[in-house]
Amino acid sequence: MKKGYYIHFQGRESIGVSKKIDMQLEEFERFYDMQELEIKTLDRSLPERILGLFPTMSIRRNYEEALKQLDHPDFLYVRRTVADWAYLRFWKKVRERYPDCRIIIELFTYPYDKDDFGKWNAWPFYLKELIYRPKLKRYVDRFVTYTEDEEIFGIPTIRSTNGINIDRVKQIAGHFTDRQINLIAVAFMQRHHGYERIIEGMHQYYNKNPQPEYRVNMHLVGDGPEKPFYQELVQKYKLENFVKFYPTMSGEELDALYDSCDIALASFGMYKAGFDGKMSALKTRECLAKGMPMLTGCRIDVLDETYPYAKLFPNNGSTIDVAEIVDFYKKIRNITADKQEMADSIRKFAMEHVSMEAVMKPIIEYIA
Repeated sequence: MKKGYYIHFQGRESIGVSKKIDMQLEEFERFYDMQELEIKTLDRSLPERILGLFPTMSIRRNYEEALKQLDHPDFLYVRRTVADWAYLRFWKKVRERYPDCRIIIELFTYPYDKDDFGKWNAWPFYLKELIYRPKLKRYVDRFVTYTEDEEIFGIPTIRSTNGINIDRVKQIAGHFTDRQINLIAVAFMQRHHGYERIIEGMHQYYNKNPQPEYRVNMHLVGDGPEKPFYQELVQKYKLENFVKFYPTMSGEELDALYDSCDIALASFGMYKAGFDGKMSALKTRECLAKGMPMLTGCRIDVLDETYPYAKLFPNNGSTIDVAEIVDFYKKIRNITADKQEMADSIRKFAMEHVSMEAVMKPIIEYIA
């Protein structure tokens, strides 16, 4: 059995990343003898931090300790971090010691310059990237990308996408409700979620017709910096009877709320980050695994315009026309009057396209 290491740079500090690491490791362990290896940032004095900002200096990490833990690996699967001199030197040493080891680095976002280095205080790290990442092609065998790029920085790619463990997501239960549509968004509310577009749309919808054919409600679950903004808008437009806020929820409580809802919401504000590509957020996978139709303001990588259970709105700041949501709901119900039949169909699609088995297959095949 081949031996592999999953390397990350303190990825466990993020709940979302930690979940993804667990899912990927679980899939790798079906085929290989796997070990997890965390490379940590070392404590630094203030002068060391200042010196570390210079382009030719590096973030101090425990690379030597990590090298000692490697024991004749057949492959390394790595979550990308900022490239600098020490990072490049680490891969040089790995290549020298284990020339047959395949080094695979996952670019969990690409292009990533704007996301990672968009703030003014990130420019020293951006300079490091520009200097050292072109040299990675000397040591790295493949990048894993969620884009259609066949080569990045001179390195061939393995094209994949974000996946989840479908079996850990409970499929929705319940039935369609007549004359009522319940929308649900579960997120750590940030600018890129853009839910103000829907709140504005609901304001126009109820102003135009206080007693419409369909009552449309929105359930916003989670906290985050944008939540107060959404709450202020709801109060401003007197939509308290139609928009409900919830704290962070999980488990059976969250499953029950999903069961009472009809359509899930993806992100509607990706344009704020200058993103005009295809989204592969884990939340979209969870919604598919639950068997829920979706509304989105940004293209989703595994869905196209022919997929019947998703509706795409423009990736800009325009107000969402709630009448279009109602039409979408009617269309869904014309496909099937049975909510469970619909959920079965969506979940089957998830199994085929976003399960860990499906998305990791090209990586497993490359290692084999």
